[in-house]
Amino acid sequence: MIWESEGWKAPLLKMAKRFTTLKVSRELSEDQLAQIERDIFIGFYSVRRLIETPTKVTDETRAMLLMVRKFANLKPVTWRNNHRLDSLYDLSKSNQEKRDIEFICGRVIHSFIFAPCISEEGSLCGVFFTSDLDKDKFLLFMDIDEVIALFRQVGNDNPSVIESSRDPVTGEETLIVK
Repeated sequence: MIWESEGWKAPLLKMAKRFTTLKVSRELSEDQLAQIERDIFIGFYSVRRLIETPTKVTDETRAMLLMVRKFANLKPVTWRNNHRLDSLYDLSKSNQEKRDIEFICGRVIHSFIFAPCISEEGSLCGVFFTSDLDKDKFLLFMDIDEVIALFRQVGNDNPSVIESSRDPVTGEETLIVK
């Protein structure tokens, strides 16, 4: 349970700012690539922790759907070949899907494959990822602008109204966070 959310939200905003800079930079260094990986993992873990804590983000943020591209698997993925995305997945065609935050956070946090996508100009354009459960089914890609928008939304989301009610018969509590 997160008691004070500012320590989780402020770093998300810094990460979003860093990604905004990296998406227009040229020739990312090894240190920058390592920072991207840390930021993605820590950022998505932070997002998941915040959405799982009932009063730290609004229901609107919690219900967000994120756009990803999905690529079909072509052959079994192992530790020995997981870096060969072009031979493991059909990168020539993809389907766009909207997925909930929880799904995306889980796939990033438990990724079997994680790879930043660098444009021909050398800038950050997104991330490829898939979990150990899904590696032989599909690979996902999220545009860096989608990551930036998510981190900004969660980082800036400060609920101002919390309504709680309890069903007198079942005892089930309902919480509305706005």
